Amino acid sequence: MDSCLLYRDSSAEGRKSYYAQYDIIKDINLDILFRTMGRADAFITEKCRKIMMIPLGEPEEILYRQRVIEDFYAGQELLDSLYECAVRQHRALRIYKEETEKNRQKSTKKTSEILETLKYLGQGQEELLFIRSLLAENREKLHSEGLQALLARLEGEPLDKISEKLQELDFFVAGGEIGYTFQFGGGLKIGNAVVNYCQSIKQPKKKARQGSLQKFYYNFVKRNAIPINSNGALQQDVSHLKEFTMQQVLKIFSGYLGRMMKFFEHFSEEIAFYRGVVNFMSRMHELTIPLAMPVPQPAGTKDTRFKDLYELSMAIYLQSKPVGNTLELNDTVLTLITGANQGGKSTFLRSYGIAQILMQCGMPVPAKEFLAPVYRQVFTHFTRREDEQLNSGRLREELQRMGNMIKAAGPGCIFLLNESLASTTEKEGSKIAEGILRAFYEKEITTIMVTHLFQLAKTLYAEGLDGTAFLVAERKQDGARTYRMLPGEPGYTSYGTDLFQILESEL
Repeated sequence: MDSCLLYRDSSAEGRKSYYAQYDIIKDINLDILFRTMGRADAFITEKCRKIMMIPLGEPEEILYRQRVIEDFYAGQELLDSLYECAVRQHRALRIYKEETEKNRQKSTKKTSEILETLKYLGQGQEELLFIRSLLAENREKLHSEGLQALLARLEGEPLDKISEKLQELDFFVAGGEIGYTFQFGGGLKIGNAVVNYCQSIKQPKKKARQGSLQKFYYNFVKRNAIPINSNGALQQDVSHLKEFTMQQVLKIFSGYLGRMMKFFEHFSEEIAFYRGVVNFMSRMHELTIPLAMPVPQPAGTKDTRFKDLYELSMAIYLQSKPVGNTLELNDTVLTLITGANQGGKSTFLRSYGIAQILMQCGMPVPAKEFLAPVYRQVFTHFTRREDEQLNSGRLREELQRMGNMIKAAGPGCIFLLNESLASTTEKEGSKIAEGILRAFYEKEITTIMVTHLFQLAKTLYAEGLDGTAFLVAERKQDGARTYRMLPGEPGYTSYGTDLFQILESEL
């Protein structure tokens, strides 16, 4: 029994996350997206951050999750109810674990632990029945494999029978009856004890069947029962027997308890993620900013195409859609981006990085269309401020960070490099960068690099290597920036003087 709403046949447990995920979050400004998804709900924010940093490795996994998102976006009332259930059970599970830990210090720890376990089992069972009922009511609106399969699994479980058995055990909390049969051996030693039945006072009395053992018990045994309330020693023995009985009965439910706990751990995490995704989609709809479901391609392919791809964090911050880019990078391994300062190069790189991360967690992306391969790992290498403790310079820090990423890299990875190695001279930076890029190219590791190392760009452009693309930030004749990336030959200037002219005219 598992919810399996994120993956077809498992949960996120044990899945490998992105390498240096905190660098990715910082480099492409994902924190503003997490806050939009959470809407001040720390639980949603936490779970979205976790799930989004675990990439899906196959297009089929991405499409599976996309369909669930579409179901929840179309049926937000269903999602709201499921999320309320997830929050209740997340809280109940936390309390149960805390109380179980506290009970270990008590002299009555066995009894307390039994009562807490019964309480959690009862609450969890009610929630499972609620989820099953809720999904069944919305059966006709469930089009995704994930939600249809969850309903089928819950309907395939004997939840009603389990609920009946749990209600019988409620007599330990609310009071009721329990019937035993004892067998005596030589010397009046008890050889065997069997629990015949247990019934809570909350349950209606069951009518005994004609000729049944239960009818015999009610007609003869109970009528001739001998009270033992006046005997203190017997009462103590009965108390021990009750506790021992409860422990043995709960052993029957121990496997089910473990399954229930794991179910709600996964379910709460998954529903919180989907609640966050729908929060994000709803917010973008309010701002009339478009999103599109991407088309994932198998790992190893090299084609990337998108229309009107824009930088999402900027859109959320400005509450309006920024300038988008439309490009086709067919059979491309290495892409170099050069051009005017303040021309939108870094913004474009972030827009692509955000879209790739969103696609690989099944989410819609900030574009009209987006098609890209699935990558095993995404690495971001953006410039950093110099070490505040002055323990190392910027170049050393850049090389150390790059070296760690290269050790973790392999086939099926992508590197997004923003002004890497700009902390040294152009000659030295070009030489180092060229060695790294050639190694990536030979290993067919996809790389997109924004750079002002014009010597490097000119050298690679002149070679005309297959699978390379060169983009230039567009600049009008009057120096105006359009923030669009266009295919073109790298130049020898970043047009930094344009900025001085702008400042001079404003002054």
